[in-house]
Amino acid sequence: MRYADLEAFLVVARTRSFRRAAQERGVTGPALSQSVRNLEEELGLRLLNRTTRSVSPTEAGELLVSLLEPAFEDVQSAIAQVKSLSGQPSGVVRVSVPAPALEHLIMPHAPAFLAAYPRVSLELISDARVIDIVAEGFDAGVRLGLEMANDMIAMPLGKPEVYDVVASPDYLARHGQPLHPEDLASHDCIRIRFPSGVIFSWRFEVAGVEFVMTPEGRLILNDARHVVSAAIAGAGIARLARHYTEPHVQAGRLVRLLEDYAATLPAWHIYYPSRRYVPPALRAFLDFYRGILERA
Repeated sequence: MRYADLEAFLVVARTRSFRRAAQERGVTGPALSQSVRNLEEELGLRLLNRTTRSVSPTEAGELLVSLLEPAFEDVQSAIAQVKSLSGQPSGVVRVSVPAPALEHLIMPHAPAFLAAYPRVSLELISDARVIDIVAEGFDAGVRLGLEMANDMIAMPLGKPEVYDVVASPDYLARHGQPLHPEDLASHDCIRIRFPSGVIFSWRFEVAGVEFVMTPEGRLILNDARHVVSAAIAGAGIARLARHYTEPHVQAGRLVRLLEDYAATLPAWHIYYPSRRYVPPALRAFLDFYRGILERA
């Protein structure tokens, strides 16, 4: 029974796809199928249910996954510990990051991190979905607040997020300026839809009480950069993180609205699985960004 066959089975079981598993491992689909068949023949059990459209573990497959994953984690940790004796962290750090955090928190410092750790590679995937980072092969994730599983360790990245309500001078000249959050009901708001399908709610603080509304408007986008462009063009009122709006407010292209009712959102957090041993490359990444946070 070969280690490679066990590893191949785990990747197929996790991705639920021979094609995706083959791409991840950098092998051909037939080679991966043969590895799984070798394992099934050795055990005398079917481990995967295969159809033309899907792949899923059998009862025996589920049991094998539950037993193998902790063992493989121990093997990988042991290898990482031995490699760390060289004094230089090495390996790949894969992080799932929503676009706003990637653009404004992670990417500005990524070149400096790579220069400081020449044997570490970064794979930064822009993704706002709520995912199981372990199941999808990530070392860490970044999300707002504490929107993560309870068995994760989380570290804040920066301060609570300030969100601005903005519109162009042209839009305000044509439609007037809202003076209270409730006035937004009569305005065309530019909305953001998350990958989950949910429309981004707008939060305010009115007389010390949180006021939450789902805006109405004819334009729905899923990228904050496009929302900025649409707001500057006069398509409606937008609500965006301040690092998107600040340059345009300073240049006069956008006007801040309802500042007396502004509410903040929790800071971005980086989170990772609670393990007995954190791989050196991930530890270097966490320590580097913790240092950036402390100097900010």
